[in-house]
Amino acid sequence: MTNHWIDIRNSDCILIMGSNAAENHPISFKWVTEAMKRGAKLINVDPRFTRSSAKADIYTALRSGTDIAFLGGMIKYIIENKKYFEEYVAGYT
Repeated sequence: MTNHWIDIRNSDCILIMGSNAAENHPISFKWVTEAMKRGAKLINVDPRFTRSSAKADIYTALRSGTDIAFLGGMIKYIIENKKYFEEYVAGYT
C-alpha cells in the first residue's frame, strides 16, 4: 500500500485477506470502521473466523493454496460487471 491509512475511510469496498486487522492493527482498522459508517462493505477472507470476520459484511474461509484463484475470480467478476472506478483505473494504473 502506497497511500496513507486515512485514505481507507474513503473506500466503498475493503478487502482484508489473511489478516486479523481488527485485532492486530486497531489504529488503522478505525479507518475501516469509519468507511463502513459511510456505507462501505467489508470483505474478510481468512481460514479462521476472527474479530475482523465478525465485523465483515462478507466472510469467506478459504483452504490453503486457494487464495490466488479466489482473487482471480474476484477480478473477473469486477471487470465483467464494471464494478471498478473507470476514471481512476485509466489515470493511475
